[in-house]
Amino acid sequence: MSTSAASNTNENAGVAFAIVLGAGAATAIGAAVVFFPSLVKLTSQRVLAASLGLSAGVMTYVSFVEIFAKSVSAFTDANHDENMAYIYSTLSFFGGVVLMKVGILVEFVFFVVDSGLQFFQP
Repeated sequence: MSTSAASNTNENAGVAFAIVLGAGAATAIGAAVVFFPSLVKLTSQRVLAASLGLSAGVMTYVSFVEIFAKSVSAFTDANHDENMAYIYSTLSFFGGVVLMKVGILVEFVFFVVDSGLQFFQP
């Protein structure tokens, strides 16, 4: 490893450690609020819902980006060029989304058939 790469890694490690400490402190402060009933009463349901939605969205985004990068890497390792690996990864992702939606639709149709609901009047 070259000297410049080692110093760059050390700089990034300090920033990363500070971000991790900040995230841990925010989590601890947020969790500590639950132990004080007077603070719980001050919270707004809308703010809590928005905060949970935002955090779920961020976690989902980070997961998908990480999985997508591994998918591109796997297609590249399988001797596909970079552009085709990206296209295959994108098609695989959206193909999975379509399969999930089809599964949900099939489950809904079976629920309607089993429950005897009628959406259209004869």
